[in-house]
Amino acid sequence: MKTLKIILRGFRKNSRLNLLNILSMAIGLAVVIIVLGHVYQEFTYDSQYENSSRVYRVLTQNDKNELSGAATYGPLAQSLKSGFPEIKDATRTSFYWGYLALTAGDKMFNENRTIFADPNFFSLFSFPLEKGDAANCLSSPNSIVLSGSAAKKYFGEKDPVGEQIKIGKDRLFTVQGVFSDFPRNSNFRGDILLPLESISKLTQVWIEPSWNYPSDIHTFILAENQIEEEAFSTKVSDYLTTHVEENPDKLALQPLKKLHTEMQTGWESVPQANKSYLYLLAIVALIILSMSAVNFLLLHIGTASQRAINTGVKKVCGASKSIIFGDQIREILSYISISVAISIIFIYLYNSILTVRFSFLPALKEFDFTLLLFLTGVIFVFAIITSIVPALIISRQKTVRIFKADQQSLHKQPKMVNVFIVGQFTISVVLLAITTLFYKQVYFLEKHSPGFAREELITIPLNMSVDDGLNGNKFDAFAQEVKKLQGIKNATLAFSSPSDVQTSADGFRCDGMPEGETVSMQWNSVYYDYFETLGVKMVEGRGFNRDFKNDIVDYDIQRKCAYVINQKAADEMGIDNPIGKTLYAYQEGTIVGIVENFNFKSLHSEITPMCFNMNPFYYNEIIVRMNPGVPAVPDQIKTLWEEFVPEYPFEYSFVNDQLNQMYESESKLTASLNVFAGIGILIACMGLLALSILAMQKRTKEIGIRKVNGAKVSEVMMLLNKDFVMRVVIAFVIATPIAYYAMNKWLENFAYKTTLSWWIFALAGVLALGIALLTVSWQSWRAATRNPVEALRYE
Repeated sequence: MKTLKIILRGFRKNSRLNLLNILSMAIGLAVVIIVLGHVYQEFTYDSQYENSSRVYRVLTQNDKNELSGAATYGPLAQSLKSGFPEIKDATRTSFYWGYLALTAGDKMFNENRTIFADPNFFSLFSFPLEKGDAANCLSSPNSIVLSGSAAKKYFGEKDPVGEQIKIGKDRLFTVQGVFSDFPRNSNFRGDILLPLESISKLTQVWIEPSWNYPSDIHTFILAENQIEEEAFSTKVSDYLTTHVEENPDKLALQPLKKLHTEMQTGWESVPQANKSYLYLLAIVALIILSMSAVNFLLLHIGTASQRAINTGVKKVCGASKSIIFGDQIREILSYISISVAISIIFIYLYNSILTVRFSFLPALKEFDFTLLLFLTGVIFVFAIITSIVPALIISRQKTVRIFKADQQSLHKQPKMVNVFIVGQFTISVVLLAITTLFYKQVYFLEKHSPGFAREELITIPLNMSVDDGLNGNKFDAFAQEVKKLQGIKNATLAFSSPSDVQTSADGFRCDGMPEGETVSMQWNSVYYDYFETLGVKMVEGRGFNRDFKNDIVDYDIQRKCAYVINQKAADEMGIDNPIGKTLYAYQEGTIVGIVENFNFKSLHSEITPMCFNMNPFYYNEIIVRMNPGVPAVPDQIKTLWEEFVPEYPFEYSFVNDQLNQMYESESKLTASLNVFAGIGILIACMGLLALSILAMQKRTKEIGIRKVNGAKVSEVMMLLNKDFVMRVVIAFVIATPIAYYAMNKWLENFAYKTTLSWWIFALAGVLALGIALLTVSWQSWRAATRNPVEALRYE
């Protein structure tokens, strides 16, 4: 109790400074816990499952030993299981992001996150089932397994097991199980699991049962025990040579836990995390915590002179260094304990309110023991550093020095104070500059033309099977009716949205190319009026035309189809005038046109070779071009849709929104850094404010004498502000090259980027200087306008 009274008495003596100190520490701790929690979660995807440490995905490598993808051969899973005793089990999955139309009772739903899998999917991954038998729930070709949230959405509180769901027009599936929703930190996303053998009946995806060519499936293996990844990868690398005759790829293994942070292969279940961004967030969070620790150290050491007499009296009365040290430790730890409590409140507020805006924080219930232990260690180290250093300095002061009449040496500001202030504002200026550039780059990405008219372009998911509904002969009639609507310019079909074409293939060859040379290309199956709908111009030749019946792929008569390639593909092939030449690909055809280049992926990547054909088996989207300023058009299209295909639900999305979603990680990072820059400035200003209060207290007599001798308020304020302004200017000079280097490195991630303008640095410097001046000017004004009699009455 006596110790508590002493601590409270010390707090009241410098209540403003101590409150600033506690808040500064609380903010730093809250930020580091929030960010490290997020980073930890990103690096521990699927680690919560029993088998996760023994599960690997099989990847393929090309002849240059470059990882080329995760698409594997249909028989590979069973063949690996039979051929290697180290493999306990193997399974195949396919992540289908096209739309399926589901009917449960009298309700219709569009679903675009479906996982097709082998029957042993749940047992291999050890995913928990709430209802049903994990070993048999996918064994029937007409079985379906739902997530808990999907089961509730379709059937309410009713037990869904045994209920039927219609997919498409007439295919019935029986619910055989309910699995727990995949957690946020899982490589799997989806509310519906269907048997892999049904994928070709419901979608355009074909699983080739032979070794002729790979299919759109991912193969996962479960090792008997923890294996040496590199050694086993070497062992299986040449396995395909025994089954694939022509140009067999090599195999490699990728641990399940690393799927989220390592190579992105395309057609992933969830977007890959950018490790550089995660490291950047962690570093910034630790820097902010360091700034809080520095503030605490500076203020506690800076107020040492005010505790000097108290320390001297204790020493005269026989207190040893250890007793003085213990008193200081208890006082400091009490402040840190309060800071920890306040930081928990900040985290709760963030978790319950602010995650709507900054949704990268995992819920507190998802923090596992390892993470909590790590964060406790961070707080412990923080407490030790911030308590021992000032306690040692104060406890080692000599008694004679404390009681000397002239305590000027105690009042002198340590040189390290200047270094730390400059360091804090250097960090703040760097964060401000980087945040400004991030905003500028994201704005550039969102406004940059991809090469086609992105505005007033919508896509409608074609959630029906081939030759069914609008995915067949009905589309032409539907398109004609759509074009009659006021505000509609054109309509067409495509396999992929123009904003994100993922499909690609190797081995394209054209007449006139050197023998043995091939080109890798992206491909998209499109329909008549595709280029007109997008607003993309032809460079040479023609687009697809109804007057040329041979343009369409026809597997029955095995004739040549028509291809349109982009300018990049023509350049890569390196032949003069490719129009009319034969393109040898998965379907042999004639090049009839060259279209100008346009971006069909994010602006992180340069434009790559692209080819287009008309394959009636590969259509997933209806694309509609609207006139600007006609908001009711989607509702009119919906009315037509319900006339043509009332048994299918209608949805639409704007291509412009799809394009902007590609830069969601950059937008979130920018928003996060914006907050961190603000917090960094706030913490730096808290330290600056506290130090300015101390400086004014120590210079009270000097200010009084200057005023008595006729100094003006403005002159006194300039005198007091001068040192602080100079420190910010020095910080700006140091920060500029650091920020310039960091921003240049970040911009290297983009093929298309904004300019690194001079005003970004100027704005960061002016903001930092302005905020610093506002922070110290209030205190200097109070000191300058104070009655000098109060300062000199006891002299």
